[in-house]
Amino acid sequence: MVAHPKLNPIRDRKYLDWLRTQPCLIEGIKGENVEPCHISTMGKGIKSSDDECIPLFHHHHAKAHSLGEVRYLFDHLPLPVLRRMLKLYAKEIYKEYKRETN
Repeated sequence: MVAHPKLNPIRDRKYLDWLRTQPCLIEGIKGENVEPCHISTMGKGIKSSDDECIPLFHHHHAKAHSLGEVRYLFDHLPLPVLRRMLKLYAKEIYKEYKRETN
């Protein structure tokens, strides 16, 4: 399983501002209420790295955090987005395999 703890989480205000201009991953449209949603916390209320954010409308962001991010996103993300995420994850697993076996 790919799990690499980040000792120094990335903080990038410009990237977060740029994410606000992107379409919500769930609805596929842009809007002034799109905001960066950190996928998980690092523990003790510390936000995860800024490179682990996705653009979501505020109401989706709030529901994802209150209902559980993974379950909410799995139930609401369009299938092409889920497929792309799974493919990217599969590629990370393959890279890890190559590092371990070479």
